[in-house]
Amino acid sequence: MNERTVGVRVESVAAGSIAARAGIAPGDRIVSVSGEPVFDLLDLHFHTSRSRFRLRWATPAGTAAEKEFRPGGAGLGIFPEPIRVKRCRNKCIFCFVHQLPRGLRRNLYVKDEDVRLSFLHGQYVTFSDISGEELRKILAYRLSPLYVSIHTTDAELRRRMLGNPEIADIMSVMRRLVDGGIVLHGQIVVCPGINDGEELERTIRSLMPLRPGLATVAVVPVGLTSHREGLPPLRPVGRKEAVDTLALLEKIRRVAGRSGGEPFAVAADEYYLIAKKEIPGRKSYGSFAQIGNGVGLLRRFEDDARAVFRRKRWKPAGTGGAVVTGYSPRGYVKPFLAEFSRRAGARFEAVAVENRLMGRSVNVTGLLGGRDILRALRQRGTIRRVYLPSVTLRDAGDLFLDNLSPEELARETGAEVRVFDPTPRGFFDAVYKTETSII
Repeated sequence: MNERTVGVRVESVAAGSIAARAGIAPGDRIVSVSGEPVFDLLDLHFHTSRSRFRLRWATPAGTAAEKEFRPGGAGLGIFPEPIRVKRCRNKCIFCFVHQLPRGLRRNLYVKDEDVRLSFLHGQYVTFSDISGEELRKILAYRLSPLYVSIHTTDAELRRRMLGNPEIADIMSVMRRLVDGGIVLHGQIVVCPGINDGEELERTIRSLMPLRPGLATVAVVPVGLTSHREGLPPLRPVGRKEAVDTLALLEKIRRVAGRSGGEPFAVAADEYYLIAKKEIPGRKSYGSFAQIGNGVGLLRRFEDDARAVFRRKRWKPAGTGGAVVTGYSPRGYVKPFLAEFSRRAGARFEAVAVENRLMGRSVNVTGLLGGRDILRALRQRGTIRRVYLPSVTLRDAGDLFLDNLSPEELARETGAEVRVFDPTPRGFFDAVYKTETSII
């Protein structure tokens, strides 16, 4: 093992921790654990999960040290450098990154194809160029569940949709993983006229033998922005297509039943909104395993709203305010706010924001730009308080997609801005100043 080519750099060390007392410092590289080389934080976490191990590290000056550790349940106190993301080499015909306008946050233009991020954060990967070493680590480290973009199981069609003639066979990869005990959650991004209708049904039926390892498959309508210059022609899902897809999934559901309490093929909420159909009950979503993919968010919203309204005593809220929302969920947000206003004794008004940044066909709240929000609020005149769903900001809570900050929004509108978790309970906490960010 060449110690100069391996290792994870230590970004920080907790004061008074086991690592600090051993002399490990920021800038050091963790080279190996009990003789096993460390290439990334997964190697580090897996090998240091034992009750006893030897850690070898190197300093920036080139000296090396080694020591035996017995944490006894306590953490080492090491915070390693962020993952160096494996980039995606596909050119998917529907790739959302390729449709982004210029001038957004830089990290939004990064396309990843990293199974570590799939395990840690639920991001979807295609397994298009997965290596034997990656497969070995997944199975050895029990990286489960993983989230996989399937789209179709027809090999030729999948190569065309992913824009990559050299992709791995998705069925072989998934079969090896589920045979090894790894749980998968899949997604199919539906492009009308390409992988919908009969092809969608064939794909879902071909995936059924992988159950229960392949626990769920989310069926999601393609998202198209107004920035598709030079990209393959695609059209959005229409109402009839949405109705037909929901009927198809219902037919498959009757055949497939449930496995481990999970419905197999589930539609994203957007399908019900396009079809103008009522959102089904919570049993249709099992454990809500695909909620991060927009499957069951509105059902969760409705259930959470009922829980909030079960409160018998309400204090006067005093000042009302404007509540930012995208066009898609406004039909659910408006009646909730009407009832909330009645109980709280103050007026809370939904401000549905037109998405000029991405295009009018992009209607979800999480893809609103700060300047579009600012424009919509200015049209309302004087506003004392603005309630801002946290999904409009990056994880740090400091920037919108277009780099505007909540502080700038507050300064430009003259309003107090309250950032809240985008749930009825989260909104209640923001109104009554409980666990909320006020700007």
